[in-house]
Amino acid sequence: MVEKFKKYLHKSFSNGPKAKIILGIVIAICCVVTLLVSMRKTVKINVDGNEQTFVTYKGTVGDVLQEQGIELAEKDKVQPSKESKISKNDTISVKKAVQVKVVISGEEREISTAEDTIGDMLLAEADNFKEEGIEINDSDIVTPQKDTAITSDMDIQVVKVQEDEVTEIEEIPFDTEQTIDYNKVNTFREVTSSGVVGTKEVAYKVVKHDDEIISKEKVSETPLTEPQTEKVTVGGAIQKTSRGGETYLSKKTLYVQATAYTGGGRTATGKAVTYNPNGTSTIAVDPRVIPLGSLVEVSGYGLAVASDTGGAIKGNIIDVYLNSESECQIWGRKHNVEVNIKAYPGEW
Repeated sequence: MVEKFKKYLHKSFSNGPKAKIILGIVIAICCVVTLLVSMRKTVKINVDGNEQTFVTYKGTVGDVLQEQGIELAEKDKVQPSKESKISKNDTISVKKAVQVKVVISGEEREISTAEDTIGDMLLAEADNFKEEGIEINDSDIVTPQKDTAITSDMDIQVVKVQEDEVTEIEEIPFDTEQTIDYNKVNTFREVTSSGVVGTKEVAYKVVKHDDEIISKEKVSETPLTEPQTEKVTVGGAIQKTSRGGETYLSKKTLYVQATAYTGGGRTATGKAVTYNPNGTSTIAVDPRVIPLGSLVEVSGYGLAVASDTGGAIKGNIIDVYLNSESECQIWGRKHNVEVNIKAYPGEW
């Protein structure tokens, strides 16, 4: 067009100075118009889903946004970047940052973000967290889940999960070996050899949520020192009082059925039978229950020696010796008679 116009002017004005001036002005105007037309662009701007179309002569994304009065905060996201050159029919996307509350290990902080999901936000803020000495790991518990879309004023909680292996020195209890001495009252107790606890090293896997122990699982244990057994002697006798008011030690207490017999003669052990209320008398026993030769105290009868047996004396039954049939009849058959063994054969 410029060339045609130039030829027209050449015809009309020949080569005179006036023609050249007019031609120069026309060419300059045409260049300006051409430049303006080339700079004119139609673009779309989408801000948080709201899209508008504009005509602009600006050259970069940042200039277009400034022209349209769209201010960008530090965390707002722009695509393409503000420095990018603008072309015809381009679309500029702007996502404005929103405020969210993030609680990490109980400590609350406000964060401005334009990320799409919680996971994206945590990743984008990783450097800022590191400056605070915090590192978000895959094992940490994030609520809501990381793929949840970010919304304004959202509450997000991160629980730090820590898994450690710790070792502890623990005691191994010692055993107690007990010996019963029937010559001592049952309240007697003497440590003849002190016990010593052993030690072991125990490894545990400890899981913590924000420094609170959630689980503690034993992994292994290694003995370090063996325990030493404690040896104790205890009394096995019960202190009793005889009919005469004398106190004695009962090695064993039985409750038996007691009958009576008479007639003199000798016992199964070859001793003469006797009844002596002021001394020791004779009783017949089952040797499986009361060993022959034992010294016993029979309630209601007195001190006696288990020196006789009888065909009918089986189990917890004794037969006390009396001096006459009439005494035996008076005695009859008694139940739940207390018999205390004062001494076993060879002990008295």
